[in-house]
Amino acid sequence: MVVKTRSERHKKNIDPRKSPLKNMVPLVGIAMVGAPTVISLAPSTVYANEDGVANAQSLINQIGTAASEIANQNDLYASVMIAQALLESGNGSSVLSSAPYYNLFGVKAYNGGATVWLPTQEYLNGQWVTMTEPFRQYNSYYESLVDHANVLLASSSVTGQARYAGAWKSQTTSYYDATAYLTGRYATDPNYNQKLNSLIQRYNLTQYDTPSYYTQTTTTTTTTTTTTYQATATYTVAQGDTLWGIAQKFGVSVDQLVAQNNISGELIVVGQQLSI
Repeated sequence: MVVKTRSERHKKNIDPRKSPLKNMVPLVGIAMVGAPTVISLAPSTVYANEDGVANAQSLINQIGTAASEIANQNDLYASVMIAQALLESGNGSSVLSSAPYYNLFGVKAYNGGATVWLPTQEYLNGQWVTMTEPFRQYNSYYESLVDHANVLLASSSVTGQARYAGAWKSQTTSYYDATAYLTGRYATDPNYNQKLNSLIQRYNLTQYDTPSYYTQTTTTTTTTTTTTYQATATYTVAQGDTLWGIAQKFGVSVDQLVAQNNISGELIVVGQQLSI
């Protein structure tokens, strides 16, 4: 039996009206259970083609700053977090990671909240089994990143011990230790750490591990001039948007967008409402 990669299966069109379950959409790929609340949906190989690189860089541009902020506030490696997002979501091309679900890490839903039911494959008792599982649904990538950090910090309900403490900055000497610890725990793929390390090195993701990364755009001013802007429209941030691009589209300055929307560190997330 040939098992297709996650990216290949995502290209298959399925009519959701034929689904027996409400809110079910096709999820494709190989699932590996690493913890009761997490399912890994990594493809068997790391993307190396031009389209894959372009998609990867696009996702990095969208979540890099937010991941840096969230990871550094929670004793985690932003580089590992971003690499996991790339690997688990097929560089942001999977159904689950796309709108309106925004689930970058394949986190399952066991405790209520917005849920989407998806068919997926899991390796159980020595064979691949297709199962329909509940997955968490988010309003934005930012929410997905925050929840992923919570998963990595959570304690086991059975032992009371932190399940992924070996992946924390304070418990490791480098991201290599973190990715090695996640292998066999977060995902059963024996090459999980190698895939993450490859992505971190390829896209220079360690730059996001610097605590000052998400605040480096802050400037000091000695002027007392205050400028007030009057909003005339609203805009919903879409995938791939940048502050500069939105400013160009509406003929305003980036400074105006930042001031008018109280944006910190020039960080915007998909689904955010901006006053123009």
